[in-house]
Amino acid sequence: MNYPDFVTANAAAFLRDRHIGFDLLATLAREQGFDDAQVLLTSSPVHGIATATSDIDLICVTPQAVSRGQMATQIHRDGQHCEILPIGAQDLERAFADLAALSRRALPQRLADYQRWDGEHAVRKKYLERIVYAVATDGHAHHLGHLPALVPVAAAQEYDAFHQSRVCAMLAERAGEPEGARGYLINACLFAMAAALSLGGWVLSNKKWTLRRWHEAATSRVGLLDPVLKDRLTALWSAVCEFAPAATALEIAALDEIAARLALLMDALSLADALPHTAASCTQAALDKRSAFLIGDDGYARLAATAGMQAAPPDLAGLATLTSTQAASLLRGARSGALSFSLTAIDACAEDKDKEDTHALAD
Repeated sequence: MNYPDFVTANAAAFLRDRHIGFDLLATLAREQGFDDAQVLLTSSPVHGIATATSDIDLICVTPQAVSRGQMATQIHRDGQHCEILPIGAQDLERAFADLAALSRRALPQRLADYQRWDGEHAVRKKYLERIVYAVATDGHAHHLGHLPALVPVAAAQEYDAFHQSRVCAMLAERAGEPEGARGYLINACLFAMAAALSLGGWVLSNKKWTLRRWHEAATSRVGLLDPVLKDRLTALWSAVCEFAPAATALEIAALDEIAARLALLMDALSLADALPHTAASCTQAALDKRSAFLIGDDGYARLAATAGMQAAPPDLAGLATLTSTQAASLLRGARSGALSFSLTAIDACAEDKDKEDTHALAD
């Protein structure tokens, strides 16, 4: 898909519908003191999915120093609600350089590093994504050259969320929770759709737009979606929307082919049937030994019932061997946060192995 034409045409149509022009956006930025900034129109207007009530989100890339705690300024002008957020040009340059480096890493490390992104960068993930697709007041999309780096990073996040939803759907079905299984199945479908869209170059982390973008891509954007994923996910979503509890197990099984296809497209076939997991260590609340909660090292409180959690099997195939009680135990752990099935666990295990090898060499 020709994304420069896509975003610039969407931006022009949005402004035309609102009866305003790029000159107004530039004026609003100047009034906030950003005379020397690159003023960017972002979010739903450039993606072609804005509604009559959508805000006008502007980002001003400025050579001025910008505080990391800077918040967006809210402006109401001529019936329009605008948000203006300044971002330092040097901060953005560093963010794009780090994004390029991150996109070349193995998927588990890519996931782990991107989850830590906001704590280590002045430009938060959601704003970095917006800037890539943004249209400047000169009518051009200047940052789309960074889209090839954003795609594998964003798709990895969606794939990981799909993987975790898939595992929880299987556990809920084994635990005898058909409604819970269907809920996780719906999540898995939506995350798989978002991953497929990202792989096609259309990255948008706001989940409220996933279905609308999927239907548009499947019907009007020829070549954006992988044909296998397009057919399988469209059929699965139709089946999920026809509530039939007896069919849940078959629909969950249909996720296997989708998982394998996504893994193939992401060059991560070895992860398709993996079941990495990490458990959070917990100690009883110090002030109340009768407490029903455990306090973890991360500061979160969890139900005490997760303390005697069932050990997870080594791979996805092992989930089929669990009893309902065992599956329910693992599901409680995942719901409470005491257990994670994120693929980042693979990276964590590799780091632990490296530490063990280093200690062994030292000894």
